Amino acid sequence: MLEVCIDSLESAINAIHGGADELEVCSSLPEGGLTPSPGLVKEILKMRSKVNIMIRCRSGSDFCYTTEEMDTMLSDIEYYKTLNINRFVFGALKVTLQVDEENCQKVITAANPIPVTFHRAFDLCINPSFALDRISKLGFTRLLTSGQQTSAGDPKAINLLQKLLSTNEGKIEIMPGAGVNADNAKDFINIGCKIVHSSCKQSKKINIGNNLSMGTSSTQYIYYTDEKIVRRTKEVLLETVGGYKKGSWR
Repeated sequence: MLEVCIDSLESAINAIHGGADELEVCSSLPEGGLTPSPGLVKEILKMRSKVNIMIRCRSGSDFCYTTEEMDTMLSDIEYYKTLNINRFVFGALKVTLQVDEENCQKVITAANPIPVTFHRAFDLCINPSFALDRISKLGFTRLLTSGQQTSAGDPKAINLLQKLLSTNEGKIEIMPGAGVNADNAKDFINIGCKIVHSSCKQSKKINIGNNLSMGTSSTQYIYYTDEKIVRRTKEVLLETVGGYKKGSWR
């Protein structure tokens, strides 16, 4: 299966037309993905039911949250549970780079019965095998990871993914993400992964009137999901498992 992360309605439409099985819906993907707007989610739900909602109230790669930040995210979960969503996506750490079990348990409890993915905060954990065990026991049903490397296709990442798959014994779904594309998607299926995560993105230049900065992420380019890249990635996945028939996934 293929989960595509998107942060706009245009990208969602392209991902769906390209054959994505699930959508991870965010805002601000250049910031790593934040909680999306209700308007975006409602529009996507008109087209697709398997919508996975990122729960992350701010940018920053510490994933250490204050009481106020947790209250904000728990309120977001409460709201999105009123919609027909597929799952939530969340992760929290302690300053020691261990899983923040207390805050994670709050999210699992608040989300119930909707399943929750633990996101790439995992890739900062100092002991990945122990972290996976804790994440599984907390009740997360899926882990998004780059194998603790910049790209999940890195040989070191593949080695860690194989280790996690062997020690996990199917207790939690391992979903590779970061650098996943049509060229390497088959590698993850071949080691035993059932689903991969990709943005399938392209960039396009936008017109700005002058060089005045409008914030730290101001740029002349924006990213969007490319339908052709989604389609090719999905075809590779189906070819690898022997189930490809042109147009069969539409």
